[in-house]
Amino acid sequence: MPRTKSYRDLHDRVAERPGAAERLSALRLDTLAEIGLHELRSSLERSQADLAAELGISQPAVSQLERGEDVKVSTLRGYLDSLGARLQILAIFDDGEAETAIPIRIGVST
Repeated sequence: MPRTKSYRDLHDRVAERPGAAERLSALRLDTLAEIGLHELRSSLERSQADLAAELGISQPAVSQLERGEDVKVSTLRGYLDSLGARLQILAIFDDGEAETAIPIRIGVST
């Protein structure tokens, strides 16, 4: 019967490999980029009702926001603020040779 290994042992072996920190960081960012609002809220163990109370809206409004495909930036900013996160928007320009990412500041004067 094969011996099982603990997650910690496997993690430590992967983390010791050259370039592992960079690869894991990139993978983490890719994974977070694909996570939906529902999954994000659930992973933080927050209920729709609690979040709704904090935002001053109804629980069905939170549900609708999480299912929505065209969310206002100000609404998304408030939702993420309530979860303890900052909203950052990047404009990605592809000139055929390289991509350039520029942070977009909305409603902030410089």
